[in-house]
Amino acid sequence: MGGGGGDGDLTPISIPSSPSCSSEVLPPEFAEYVAVPPASDGEESDECCAYDHAEEDALHFGRQLQDHLRQAKEFIRRYKPGDCIEGAGGAKAGDYILPEITTLLLVGPRGAGKSTLVNRITRVFDKDDDPFAPDRAQVSGNSKSNGTAFVREYPVPRHSTAICIYDTQSLSNNPQRNFKTLQKWMAKGICHGEIVTGDTEEGNKTKGIKPLGNQFSLLHCKTRKVNFVIFVVDGVSILEAIESNRRDYIEVLHETFKHPFLSIGDDKPVVVVTHGDRLSILQRAHVQNELADVLGIPVQQIFDIPGADDYQTDLAILDMLRYSIQHAEQNLPIKLNYLLEVHWRETFKNAAERLMALDAIIEATIIFLCIVILLLRFSDKLLQS
Repeated sequence: MGGGGGDGDLTPISIPSSPSCSSEVLPPEFAEYVAVPPASDGEESDECCAYDHAEEDALHFGRQLQDHLRQAKEFIRRYKPGDCIEGAGGAKAGDYILPEITTLLLVGPRGAGKSTLVNRITRVFDKDDDPFAPDRAQVSGNSKSNGTAFVREYPVPRHSTAICIYDTQSLSNNPQRNFKTLQKWMAKGICHGEIVTGDTEEGNKTKGIKPLGNQFSLLHCKTRKVNFVIFVVDGVSILEAIESNRRDYIEVLHETFKHPFLSIGDDKPVVVVTHGDRLSILQRAHVQNELADVLGIPVQQIFDIPGADDYQTDLAILDMLRYSIQHAEQNLPIKLNYLLEVHWRETFKNAAERLMALDAIIEATIIFLCIVILLLRFSDKLLQS
């Protein structure tokens, strides 16, 4: 179940299941849509024609999904900052201050699956580039782990110079502590290798450890401005909170999510629900509706991304990335020279309109004077006669 924006939900609702009467082979990742029944006794079925149409429909649907997946991947691979600028107000991409690399920040409570999501996003592209590539982010194996201690930058896909995702330390149960850390990242930027456990309960175990970027004098990591936020939550924990009526987990999410500095312009973070593999489809829908209500966002802004390695999950990931990039670019700052250009253009336009109005007045005055002079001359002739 890959909920969210982008090109819509492609989850099949009703795909015919029929014997194979066609010689065309469905791609392996979509083969589940054509069920091949046991061999018959050799008698030709009267419904073979209907089966032909059913399988053709399934093959066509499979090809559509393949095309959608390929196009979505190509968009991310080809993307450069500025590609999604819509040109509102007549501005062009060159009129905006474009980031060197579009930076997406992962935030979420402990156990939400931020590091796992990094690996799952990477896997979408590794299938084509290097199927045997190892995972990139270290995933916490159990509750005894301290989790992510250092901020990590991950280009997407690997070695990309256009998109990066930052994996960060988990949110604490104290919203004020979260505000302090998140506000610093959103206002001052975020840096690969930065240590982030100093203000937490786990910080005592990591005191004295230098940030990765400062361990060697020659190693320098850039501080990047956050362009958009991906808010990661655990679907299982939300469902448990709903069923037990213990709202602490949901309240922390609500308090953190609604804080204005996490929004870019008027755009609130996109929400990713993880661990959907452990929930039924109905339970996952229930979680999404609860989040939409609590966080005050449309369901289309909530993406259900389980750990499953299938095309539905891949499409949900790609749609989520595209949504994040497009909304990040809607709020890029305008260059000062463009603002000055617009200002002077408007000033010149207003001045020209005033001059035109003044010209009209002068012209009318001249015409009036000419009429007066003609009347005076005419009156003189009458008097002389």
